[in-house]
Amino acid sequence: AIAVHYEGRTTLSDVQASIMGRYFYYQLANIYITVTAGSIYSSLADVLDRPSAILEILGTKLPTVVGYFISLLITKILAGLPVIILRFGALSR
Repeated sequence: AIAVHYEGRTTLSDVQASIMGRYFYYQLANIYITVTAGSIYSSLADVLDRPSAILEILGTKLPTVVGYFISLLITKILAGLPVIILRFGALSR
């Protein structure tokens, strides 16, 4: 209802495209905020000791959080892609 009245969307496919676009950007922001916050949290003591070396500290800590990012991608691909390919909604019509 918000997309129809506030954004002026007229068709159902236009509303769905708008929702999917916003959802994509939400997921992208969520992943980067989670990874960055995890690396900052794990190196907070180092940053407080040496605030001028924050880029160097984050440069060494960011790669340690990559395991979360890879597992998230694998889960999304292995769990979501088959559902999209099968399209249960279209098969049930």
